[in-house]
Amino acid sequence: MLDQEVDDKGTDQEEAKNILITLRDQGFDADNEKLAVALGRTIQQVEAMISGAETIDDDVVMKARGIALHRGIEVD
Repeated sequence: MLDQEVDDKGTDQEEAKNILITLRDQGFDADNEKLAVALGRTIQQVEAMISGAETIDDDVVMKARGIALHRGIEVD
């Protein structure tokens, strides 16, 4: 699962998880709930994606990159 590509940029699950963690920590005061609201997901989904229990899809990565860009946070 960790080597599964998420998007056309070749992002794998580990890289996607790192994007979420960086965005959460730098853009949302390290708060999973705030990140969940911004991504339009439940806190349970965000926690599961960050823990590796749930697969991160291209929609989440695309939204996370867009939010990071808007907030001036480097995630790649």
